[in-house]
Amino acid sequence: MVTRITTSMTILINLMSLMVGSIAQEHPNKKLTLDDIFPVDRVLDVQITVDRKDWDTIRFQSRNFETEFQEKRMSQPIDPPYTYVKASVSIDGVEFPQVGIRKKGFFGSQSTSRPSLKIKLNHLDKRGGIGGLTNLTFNNNQQDSSLMSQFMSYALFNQAGSPAPRCAYAKVTVNGNNLGIYSHVETIRQPLLERAFGNDGGTLYEGTVVDFSEGWEGSFEKEIGEDKPGREKIKQLIQALQGEEGEILLNSKAPGRGWVSTDSRYDEDWVQPDFDDSNWKRGWNGAGYEKRGGYQSLISDEFDFGAEMYNQTNSLYLRFPFEIENLEQTVSSGELILGMKYDDGFVAYLNGHRVAALNAPEKLDWTSKATASHEAAGFDLINISEHKDKLQLGKNVLAIQGLNVGLGSSDMLIVAEIQLSDYDYEQGIGELVDLDAFYRFWVLEGLLGFWDGYSANRNNYFFYLNPETDKFHFLPWGADSLFEKFSRLGVDPQAPVSVKTQGLIAQRLYQIKSCRKRYAKTMKEILDKHWHEEALLAETERLETLLEPYLIPSQKREMQGQQGWREFISQIGRDKQPTSLNSIRDFIRHRRAEIMNEIANGMPVR
Repeated sequence: MVTRITTSMTILINLMSLMVGSIAQEHPNKKLTLDDIFPVDRVLDVQITVDRKDWDTIRFQSRNFETEFQEKRMSQPIDPPYTYVKASVSIDGVEFPQVGIRKKGFFGSQSTSRPSLKIKLNHLDKRGGIGGLTNLTFNNNQQDSSLMSQFMSYALFNQAGSPAPRCAYAKVTVNGNNLGIYSHVETIRQPLLERAFGNDGGTLYEGTVVDFSEGWEGSFEKEIGEDKPGREKIKQLIQALQGEEGEILLNSKAPGRGWVSTDSRYDEDWVQPDFDDSNWKRGWNGAGYEKRGGYQSLISDEFDFGAEMYNQTNSLYLRFPFEIENLEQTVSSGELILGMKYDDGFVAYLNGHRVAALNAPEKLDWTSKATASHEAAGFDLINISEHKDKLQLGKNVLAIQGLNVGLGSSDMLIVAEIQLSDYDYEQGIGELVDLDAFYRFWVLEGLLGFWDGYSANRNNYFFYLNPETDKFHFLPWGADSLFEKFSRLGVDPQAPVSVKTQGLIAQRLYQIKSCRKRYAKTMKEILDKHWHEEALLAETERLETLLEPYLIPSQKREMQGQQGWREFISQIGRDKQPTSLNSIRDFIRHRRAEIMNEIANGMPVR
């Protein structure tokens, strides 16, 4: 009975879609609604006409690392290097004769043949728009060969009660040239906010490769609303994430010893507390080197290892002694917190026992390097309370193997501290962030394997200061890098599959045992209510059938995981693989079991 009803509904929806398309063609002056431009069961026909020279300008504009990651991005967002040009666009036969069009996207979606596009309907005609939406976003799916990541993930976010854009598909033609299927994603602006929160009077910010780190409050791009109250809230959140200083056991200016090995002579025993380091370089906490600018003030003169490391080696050994006079009181007081400013990775040992690691391989030797790049901002705080039993009366030693991402890297940094703290991070964060909403957002990023989102890469997110709650609410964006177990960037290659903790809010919360339990509970609820394998697999079949007639040859090959010889050659020796349709289906089939296994084991401690 259910099947017959579902089938009947599908037929009815298809008939209605055909009628809408027919009406659009017959009445070119018809006003489109938001529902018209975000259909779930048909492909939009988008035809763009633009001067050839202007189109070439759009295609060949690009971003570069030097510009995007310049120091001033701490105080202000870097404007995209893209310019609007005049164009006209037809959407399902409805004409918009005076629009602006430009390239969009960060590094991963760059393309000169099929660029992602932003269309500004009110660029010339200030009255232009569709249902209050003035900007249209067309993504080229450069990082998603399956073409399904955005459509399916945003739908799941919305279904699970975590506000996200709507998404549809569009066949995009430019000057008569068929560019194939694009994802048409709802730009996060007033219509979405009104639908999600019942208001649009708050302040909306976008985060692009940025986090709530000390001194970085100016780096978020304000999209709508009053900046002053929003910016003040951001400052308060940054402070809440820094916490309150507790009892310092090892401070960030403490004396220590450092060594850059040229062989394996110390690999076996250098982390032990009784190791003789008297022939090592003596200096003060804050070690590494800087070739361009940024870390000089954090690196002591004695611990500048530029001559020994730059273009020479990737690893640095450091040892910092500290004293404990009352062991019983120390063990029973507060949480034991390791604070790390690091570029690019590290492994930390307390009295010879490994207690923490980030961006580090499982097996180490004197040649080891970081598994991913990481820029140091504020301290990353790691709860190592489960290792309190490793503390001892009198002398203790924190040993750190600092890891650089490559021999030619322009900088490297390790600053460490240890403190006892009673600060309640969950309470502090919860006064500024809607935690119920954040846990859903965070869990969904983990469930979907969103390796380029906030919690995994501090990227691709919006946050809204809701005037009704006076708290921040997070929204996903740029969701074309999902349905993958691990990050293509190599971040935390041994990370648990169930949770991402690169984002500071996620990182701070996950250090708390009760928060890990809350995360696991939220994950199980979403798995039970919204993660239905058969329905998800059926949706991939439906979308494959829907899109197949509109795919250009390269998209057909990539969707099935097939590559041309150029692409095959480029992938040799790399871990990056296209997110093909088959890989998504495999991900869906196995995701529940992978995650439930980690939950059953008590959630992995980071």
